Amino acid sequence: MHTEVTIPADRVKPIIVESPQTPAMVAQEEASNTGGMALPGVLFKQGDRYCISTAIHMRRIRSRLLEVRSARAKGGVADVQAATNRPVMNDHVASIASYLRDNVGARYILPPMTLNVQERISVYMPHYVAQGHFGSVFLVIPETAHLSVTDGGHRTTAIVHAYENMNEEQRAEFDRDAVSVMITLEGEITQIHQDFADCSKTKPLPASQLAAYDRRNPANGLVLDLVERCRLFTDKIDSTSKTLSSTSTNLFLTNQVRQLVKELLVGDYAMSDDSFESKAKELLGSSGTAHYQDQLGQFGEFVDIVTDSVPVLAEIASLPAGTPRNIIRDRRAEGWICLTATGMVIIGRIGYELFRDRRADWRDVARRLGNVDWSRDASLWRNNIVRAGKMTTQRAPVRLAVENVRRSIGLTPNSKLDVDLAQAA
Repeated sequence: MHTEVTIPADRVKPIIVESPQTPAMVAQEEASNTGGMALPGVLFKQGDRYCISTAIHMRRIRSRLLEVRSARAKGGVADVQAATNRPVMNDHVASIASYLRDNVGARYILPPMTLNVQERISVYMPHYVAQGHFGSVFLVIPETAHLSVTDGGHRTTAIVHAYENMNEEQRAEFDRDAVSVMITLEGEITQIHQDFADCSKTKPLPASQLAAYDRRNPANGLVLDLVERCRLFTDKIDSTSKTLSSTSTNLFLTNQVRQLVKELLVGDYAMSDDSFESKAKELLGSSGTAHYQDQLGQFGEFVDIVTDSVPVLAEIASLPAGTPRNIIRDRRAEGWICLTATGMVIIGRIGYELFRDRRADWRDVARRLGNVDWSRDASLWRNNIVRAGKMTTQRAPVRLAVENVRRSIGLTPNSKLDVDLAQAA
């Protein structure tokens, strides 16, 4: 037998199930008789509200079980208040869909979604769950019900788009997958809006930490492999901070090494991360390819040659761990350009040109970077990246600084920059 028990949630019908029946048996019976869907879950409280965590198969999500009510782009207050999600960002949807399509059948992760139920649902539970308000339950979602997405609208849309662009084998594999969800038993749209705002308070990972974790893309793989391979970088890179303190004994952030890799691979440190990752896949394939390993070897050798050739870099590369690395802080305070992210960009641009032009003498040219005056007060940097004693990282000044370095190491001058260089002198 089973009896109804009162739990203060107007969107759920909680039902205690007594032996010899089980919550699973009774839930399946209701689902089979009504065409609904029975799901195992965990009932719990957050504050004064009840929630249920479960998982839903991708095929169910594609069947429009989940309702996404996105605000209209450039809509007014009324438009936003009538919706439960932000306007659709098509590039974000495309990025998630591409990630899912590329990794179906392998390893991927899709964070949990937060939903709210808009119709009354049955929740079957043993008596001890009702007494403790926590434990395993079975819920039955009616065939006509829609679960409104509070957090996860872009993921929901991306699941549909990813499936549409898969082959039949991938689709079959994908439909066996599921995504975890938390269902809040909430019907008030004002509280749903508040839930959405609260879900948006997650602090994003610093770019350097994200780059250090994500090896799936060869762009990040190159960064991490160079850090491990090159003695200038090994054990001297900060992968958790947003900025590098002037007192830090680390040399660079992981994201600053990433700028160097952008230059070496595509010649543009300011390229967006999404564009760079797409370009890296196009150029390198994956980290397992022979071409990737060749590029890694070439880039690593270039960095090592420059390190050995520039005295301040050679000094830092040879420092043992511990107190001796306080020298890094001292040299940074002295203002060496090659110890800045902009300096790495300049060095990377030279490497890019040498490899792009397939110069057989690239090693000899790289060694000439040791003859460059990398001190901040050198004339090479005056009125381009160094102005009134302060550094700038804008494209135009960096371009002039690169050209000064190019000419100082004997590369063919870019005559189009003669006037700009003359004006900056």
